[in-house]
Amino acid sequence: MKCGIPLKKGQYIRAYSKLVEDLGYREGRGEKLYSKSTIKRAADKLVKKGLIAREELSIGTLFTVLRYEDIQHGGNIDFFCPPIRGTMMQQPGNVHETNVQLNQERENKEKVKNDVNQEISLQSGGKYESRKNAITERFITLRNRGRLLSAKDINALERVATHNIPLEKILDWMDETYFNYIKNTPNGTINSMVYYETAIVTRIHKSKEKNHSKPETLQERIKRLEEQGRIGKGCQ
Repeated sequence: MKCGIPLKKGQYIRAYSKLVEDLGYREGRGEKLYSKSTIKRAADKLVKKGLIAREELSIGTLFTVLRYEDIQHGGNIDFFCPPIRGTMMQQPGNVHETNVQLNQERENKEKVKNDVNQEISLQSGGKYESRKNAITERFITLRNRGRLLSAKDINALERVATHNIPLEKILDWMDETYFNYIKNTPNGTINSMVYYETAIVTRIHKSKEKNHSKPETLQERIKRLEEQGRIGKGCQ
């Protein structure tokens, strides 16, 4: 069920604005997003090829994968990677050069990513990867919508893993955030790790404020009670 609408196998409801976030990808240390018009054109091509059906609803777009059972059993293996593209073939003389450039860019991106992860891992005593994996698994379990993560989710997971907070506390906070959310939205779920990150950062700030607050002295307490009119002035 999605907002009261029963979904069959192979059906999915999502607004295009949310698909922009879902399909974001990482480039170096930044995040790139496809435009809404680009995603719509891609969906138009799938409809034209007879691979999906599409219906506009008030809460988003209902996508239906056609011949769902055939696809699940390998009957349409080129669904996501059709062998024939709609673009012209490159000239043979440019293919090698382009591949070398792409490989070099890919290697540079991987090197930056590995360097960052290694630095974070060293700073946290080598526990960064295990912390990130545990937080990732908890997010995937709570979301209950497959294992595919957007670039925004991955960035949020990495930031949360670097916080100097015990892992068990972070996982407990994620559970509490989820259960508080579904109390108000019984049929909903939290699809973005950024939502959990915001809740965790808020908890951290509140914890720091509580630890930094000074205990009230006897004189301060008497003065406060006098100002509130709860005791007469001059009482000791």
